Amino acid sequence: MEEAPVQAIPGNQKQCTSNDVSITAADGFQPLPGLGVTVNNGGVARKAIVQLSADQCVDANAEVRIAYSIDGGIPQEGVFGPSNFANHQEFCETRMTMAVIPLSAGTHTIRPHWRVSGSSEKEAVDVGRCITVESRTQ
Repeated sequence: MEEAPVQAIPGNQKQCTSNDVSITAADGFQPLPGLGVTVNNGGVARKAIVQLSADQCVDANAEVRIAYSIDGGIPQEGVFGPSNFANHQEFCETRMTMAVIPLSAGTHTIRPHWRVSGSSEKEAVDVGRCITVESRTQ
């Protein structure tokens, strides 16, 4: 009997997209488009490891902040891990962060949100992003 291959991250626990999006500080927190992952913990509470990476460009005197929404709730900044994601650099750069999110038993959706910290006209551009969530793997 041949066993099915084992994956480190099941397909439904990862997403990547590469369309350009931009926001300004006046926009406040917005979902990072195309990134929302649903995990099923079964009957056990677990801590999910969330890894987020993105190519971002940030205006001078501004930074990008990250927060996570659980099951459609209000995005929580600085609760599950670092929130400062990107600062101004001469060029766009790839950034990566990790969060540890406690989840109760059952199915949950995790969605990263971003905002620009700076004066209202400051802007950030995201040119590609990925998320993985490690919770229950079979």
